[in-house]
Amino acid sequence: MESGIVRAYFTNQEGQEYNKQFFVAPSSIGAYTSLLTGSPNLIPQQALTDCIIWTAEYAAITRRYDDFPDLERLARKMAEHYFLEKERKELEIVLLNATERYQLFQAEFPKIEQYIPQYHVASYLGITPIQLSRIRRQSAKK
Repeated sequence: MESGIVRAYFTNQEGQEYNKQFFVAPSSIGAYTSLLTGSPNLIPQQALTDCIIWTAEYAAITRRYDDFPDLERLARKMAEHYFLEKERKELEIVLLNATERYQLFQAEFPKIEQYIPQYHVASYLGITPIQLSRIRRQSAKK
């Protein structure tokens, strides 16, 4: 993705959405599992702002690995990044309180809040919009 903001999210049986990830340009977007298996993406993505998105066929890229070893190394580094990011997020949701998660969110996604609705931020943090308002109000007092 060259420009824009995209979210990846889940919808439960009651129709409530939960944000799994934000992709902020420059970034690659999509479900890595789907990429590796060639199966349809089960994690919907939605552009939250206007975006410029480039596409590439995964098979065409992997066919070039033998000719361009640095391309294969880049793919491995991206896979490692996704794994570490996933594990970090899993630990944060369990080990940190909502205020700490919000502080990390602000560090990871500076200025994103001016472009997306607050309920998306709350969903990503695993809290309600009311809880997020309280945290933001307390942070503003400090």
